[in-house]
Amino acid sequence: MQKLSVSDAAAKLNISVQAIHGRINRGTIKHTREDDRIYVFLPEETKEDQHSDNVVVNEVFNSYITTLKSEIESLKHDREVWIEEAKRKDTMIAQMNQTMGALIHRIPELEAPSETTPEATEASVTDSDTESRGVIPPDQDRPSWWRRIFAS
Repeated sequence: MQKLSVSDAAAKLNISVQAIHGRINRGTIKHTREDDRIYVFLPEETKEDQHSDNVVVNEVFNSYITTLKSEIESLKHDREVWIEEAKRKDTMIAQMNQTMGALIHRIPELEAPSETTPEATEASVTDSDTESRGVIPPDQDRPSWWRRIFAS
C-alpha cells in the first residue's frame, strides 16, 4: 500500500482532488489524518494488473466498435433498399402522369358533339329492325365529368 497526500493520489489516479474527498466522505477509499493533513492509501499496482486491465478494456472497446460497424453496414444496406424503392415509385408515378396526360388529351375527341343532322342521330339510335326508339338529346348545359373534376 502506498501512502499519498490527497493531491498526489488525485494525480496518480487521474481524477480531481474533489473526487478524492468525495471517496473519503463515502468511505470508499482508505485514509488517515496526520498533522492536519489527509493521506490516502492506494494499493500498489503491478505491471501485470495494469496490463490485464488494459486488455479487458480494449476487448470491450473492440467488441463495441465491431457492433457499431455492423450496425452501420446494416443501415447502409437499408438506405440503398429505400433509394431503390423510391426510384421505382418515381418511375411508376412518371408513367402514370404520362398516361393521364395522354388520356386527358383524348377526352375532348371522345366527347366532341357530332355535326350530324337529326336524321343521322335517329339512325344511329335505331334498333337493328329499324324501329325508332327516340332521339337522346345531348346535355349541352352540363360540363363533362372530367371538366367538373379537374376544374375544381
